[in-house]
This record gives sequence, structure tokens and C-alpha cells, in this order.
Amino acid sequence: MMNRFFLALIFFLGMLMVNGQSTYSPKGGDADHIMDRLEIKSGNLAPFFSVNKPYDRRDVTNFAIQYQEEQGNLSTLDSADIYYIFKDNNDWLDPMKDQSDKNIKRYYKKEYIDSTRTFYKNKLVEDTNKETSKNRLILSKKPFLKHFYKTPANFLELNSPFLKFKVNPLLHLQVGQQQGMDGIMFQNTRGVEIRGNIDDRVWFYTNIVENQARFAQHITASIKANDAIPGAGFYKLYKSTFLDYTDDYDYLNATGYFAARISKHIQVKLGHGRHFIGDGHRSMMLSDNSANYFFLQFNTRVWKLNYQNIFAEMTRQYSNPFTQSMPFPKKYAAIHHLNYNMFKNFNIGIFEAIVFDRGSTFELQYLNPIILYRTIEQSVGSPDNALFGFNAKYNFLRSFSLYGQFVLDEFKFSELFSGNGWWANKFGLQLGLKYIDAFKIDHLDLQLEYNMARPYTYSHRTFDGNYTHFNQSLAHPLGANFREAIGIIRYQPIHPLKLEARVVFANYGTDSLNNGMNWGGNIFLSTDTRAQDFNNSIGQGVNNVLLIGTLKASYQIRHNLYIDVEYWLRKQSSDLGTRTYTRNYFGVGLRLNRAARVLDY
Repeated sequence: MMNRFFLALIFFLGMLMVNGQSTYSPKGGDADHIMDRLEIKSGNLAPFFSVNKPYDRRDVTNFAIQYQEEQGNLSTLDSADIYYIFKDNNDWLDPMKDQSDKNIKRYYKKEYIDSTRTFYKNKLVEDTNKETSKNRLILSKKPFLKHFYKTPANFLELNSPFLKFKVNPLLHLQVGQQQGMDGIMFQNTRGVEIRGNIDDRVWFYTNIVENQARFAQHITASIKANDAIPGAGFYKLYKSTFLDYTDDYDYLNATGYFAARISKHIQVKLGHGRHFIGDGHRSMMLSDNSANYFFLQFNTRVWKLNYQNIFAEMTRQYSNPFTQSMPFPKKYAAIHHLNYNMFKNFNIGIFEAIVFDRGSTFELQYLNPIILYRTIEQSVGSPDNALFGFNAKYNFLRSFSLYGQFVLDEFKFSELFSGNGWWANKFGLQLGLKYIDAFKIDHLDLQLEYNMARPYTYSHRTFDGNYTHFNQSLAHPLGANFREAIGIIRYQPIHPLKLEARVVFANYGTDSLNNGMNWGGNIFLSTDTRAQDFNNSIGQGVNNVLLIGTLKASYQIRHNLYIDVEYWLRKQSSDLGTRTYTRNYFGVGLRLNRAARVLDY
């Protein structure tokens, strides 16, 4: 029944398509931080509601053009940021669309933008010798074998009136050494991505990457405990031909979707991927911590409002994937997020999510796109897990951004302020501050963030309703029963070089390995197994205090090709002596068209 329903829905949407939209800019890539900076420095909120990630490439490009035209003189580094966006998103750069007088003769003039005279702007010149500033296309002086890298960002591209596509390789090679761990750690990721559009009506994107890796000890412990690679799905053990290890992993990861605009203000995406709702380093609402999932997404942008609907098919928790001979068990989620730009620099949002399991059947009532699902959840017998939340962001003085989130899973009003530590008062909180060009130093950016979740938040009385996918949290990687403080310093002394220092301090509670009591940190456990009804507090159970310090330098050799050098120190103290340790790591890596992923837990 559901297969026929979704096929009919897809066919109906296809009949409505009138205009294409765009593919996503990679989450965690350079564009994310550049957009943060431009939004704060502009004094106005970005027109594309930057709380929803990943960003649409068209939105990113249009905002960069708008900023360039409105701000006038830019610093060298800001100008380099702008042209990074232009090079990375040349899908949306057509100089002739900016010209209204079709009778004026125009021609292209090369303007080299680097000292090696390799790359140039294809600047449009009128016959009156007045150069326009509308042309932002950058072409390579000498394409590789005449067909590859005609532009700095794309290995291979085709631009015809009916079909446009771009093909790029994906690569992440890294090797390092962790103190106290025999042998080396490594990451070997290879893949390809393809994006494009047909008839300027349907946009498509796909990538597939193959990975072999040996992780740090804390990540390996997480994989063994949860039967999942962080941010990925199914895996198998890997035996290297050259390295004699028994704790290596082999796994695939793929993303794919198509996108279209079904009216002037409504966009639709259908595919396999992840979403992120928030302005912070973490999200307490919906993060990209888990593996990819199948989704149908509607995005409605009208006036000062942006309304996002996500209907997703998730994988319910399971154990021992190596013996899995049947399809993984399914569950579903319906997620809404309504955002409102109240003032030019102040934004608020309302969030809600329902996680449920009906076997192989979607609860059709949750296809209702109208917000406030709690009433629907009650009308079907309250079997599901409902979350509700708020977010807000305030940019001020063209240097600062104050942001936050509040997520409410469940509460009992009579116990909320009693101080009794009632177990069902389940909520999470985030508060953060960004400071751009700190102390008037160009591209010195600071960020402070605080996150917390009370015990049992995101968990449910049934295994089907916890806020997870593929044995991973859909929100914070620590699950619940934690406090976390994060400090990040980013500095870019010259355009190719980026420096980052990050400090993470976390206090969290876990369960003992012996008594089997549920103290609220493991969100996969049923709340019916809770250790106690009252006197619950953050850090209960086995208390752990973790300090992480990270230093990283990334040098961009050419567009989206980076050399990384990284060092980190982890120091944990625990009520259980076996969980107390001090470790450090040093490694180097090479990335091509891949964002660096942070794995703190």
C-alpha cells in the first residue's frame, strides 16, 4: 500500500514541476562558515534561513553576490571567501542574465586572479569599454588534457541547453598515531559525486564513497557498543593486505536525491541523506550525527516565513549486523520546523518531531503538513514519541551572533519546579555565541557553546520510539544525561591556510556494566527500565568528566584540495577506574572535495 502511495505522490509532484531549484552545498564545508561570517557582518539575516542545513547552492551563491554588491570594498580575505563561493557554485553564474540591454555588443576579457596566471575571471566587457562587475565566472587557463578542470572546482562538466552536470572525485586519506595504541590509525576514502539538472526543471545529486578505516580507541569502543560506524550505516570488518590489524572497518556510504520547485514558493526533495537544524556546532533538534536516511522534504518560503517538512524512513535499533539475513527493522519520523524572521537580525523557530513504528506501514495521519502533531499523536492512542522545541538567533553589532535551542521531550508540570528530579521532566538546551573578526582581527572567529540534556531525554518506553536512526542519536552524539561546553577559535592568516583550536568539556553519566540499571544516558533503553522516579540529575550513574583539546591546520593547495595536520588530547576521569585514561594523537591527511568530520565521541 505504502509503495503505491509514494509512487503516486512522486508522479503527482512530477506533473507539477515548473522550475528547478538546486543541489546542496556540503554540510561542514568551507561554505558553511563563510555564510556565517557574511550573514553576521551584513547586519541582516541571510534570505535563505541559515538555521536549515545543508544549504542550497543557489541560495549560497545569490547571497554572496548580494553581499559583494552591497558592501563595496572588501578585505582581501573576504574577497577570497566570496570567490571561493563563486568557484564552487558556478552552476548559478550566468553573466548574460545580468544584462538588460541585448543590443550592446559584449565580449569576454581574461583577468588573472593568481600569481601563477593559471586562473582568471571571464569578465564581460561592453563595446563602450565599460567593464561590468556582473561576471563572476572563473575559468582555468589550461584545462587538464583540454577537457578536465575547465573551471577550478569541477573535474568534468557539461553545460548544454537541456542537460548540465558536474562530476568530481572524492578523496580523504589520513594516517596518524595514537598514544598507547599499537600500529597506526588510518582513513582511506575514495568516491565520486555527480550533480546537475535536466531542462532547468529537475536537479539531481548523487555520491558514493568506499571507506576503510582504523579509528581511535574511543570511536572503536562506540562502534562495538552500538554496532554502527558514526555517520554511516552497515559495515564489515576489514583485513588489510599490508597491515596486521584486527580492528579495521570497511563500509560504504551514499547520498542521492532529486529536487524540484512545485510552485514559486514551495520546493521538494526526495532522496537519501541527512539534515541539520540549528546554528551551532551541535544540534539538540536534528543533527547529522546519524547515518543517511530516506526522506521526502517540502520547503515553503513565503514572506518572512520558512516552513520545512521532513518525512523519513529510519532504521530501528538492532544488534549484530553480521548475522542479519532479513531487512533491517524500520520505523518512521515526521519532522516540522517553522522559522520566522521577526526582525532583520532576529529569528525564531518552532520545531516538532514524531517518531513511530507501524511495522511496514506509515501512519497516514502524520502526512498532514500542519504543525502541532501532539494532538494527532494523542488521537491515535499516544503510542509514539513526540518532541517539541524552540530556536532563536540574534545577530548584533555586525560582529556577534547569539543563538539557542530548547527541546522538550516530556514533562509533568506539577513536578517541573518541585526540585524532586522527576524522571519524566525530559528536556535539552543549547546556548551559544559567535564573535566574528574578534578584536578587529580579520578572520579571527570565536565560538562558545553550551549543551545539556537531562536523563532519559530522547528515549521512549518502547524501543521503536527513541529518537535514533541506525543505532545512532538523531540529535547530540552523547544522547542524554550530559552537560557540554565547547570553545572554538578559527583563524585564517592567509587565504589558503586555516587554523582551528577546539576545546570540549563534557560531564556525562553512563550505566554500570554490572548492575544493568538504566540511569538515562543510553537513549536506546526503554524508560520503563529507569533506575528511579525521583532525584534524577545530570551525570548520575557512572559519572565521567572528559576534556578534549584539538589543534588543526588545513592548507588549500588548490580549490577543495587540502593538506591537514591535526593533534588532539583526550583526558577522561570516571567513577570506574577502567574508564579513566589520557590519550593523544597526531596525524596528517589529504582531502579532495570532502569536508572534515569531527568525531569527539
